[in-house]
Amino acid sequence: MQHRAERAMTPTTVRAGSSSGTMWLGGVLAFAGLMTALSSTAMFVQGEPLGAVVTVLVGVVMLMGGVALFLLAKRACARIDGRGVSWSTMLGARGFVAWEHVHHVSVPGMGDPGGAVLLWLHDGSVVPIAPLRRTQGADDNTGPHPWYLRAGSTVVRAHQQWLAAHAARGRAGGGHGLS
Repeated sequence: MQHRAERAMTPTTVRAGSSSGTMWLGGVLAFAGLMTALSSTAMFVQGEPLGAVVTVLVGVVMLMGGVALFLLAKRACARIDGRGVSWSTMLGARGFVAWEHVHHVSVPGMGDPGGAVLLWLHDGSVVPIAPLRRTQGADDNTGPHPWYLRAGSTVVRAHQQWLAAHAARGRAGGGHGLS
């Protein structure tokens, strides 16, 4: 049974700017592949079967590459809900940390150690949310990218919302409060 705080928090998916761009690139490549494959019918009608076969093969390879790129980029995201934060990278393993294990969330700036949004756990360990990493290097003087700051802010707000809901429930005697 879900607690009220878990139901109240709207699940949010946060995606890196590079992942969104790669999804668009995959979609465009898939569309171009489809159009290339379909254009082979004109070559076949004009009596060029070898050219039509080669064009179909090129189109199918482009289509498959575009679909693969789209799906891999779609996978790279973080999902924030009432239970905690889960994430996956394009090719890496998935991760999940429940809010009750999180002491606080930090969004490292350009000069700070850590290249991703960090979950500081009660046991003292630090877990980076891999898909929510800074895209600029530490020597970049332009500052963190706005999407990174928004993504980090979303995780911070969700954790604060969870803390507030559970602190209120603990004061009301309605379950486990914060420890």
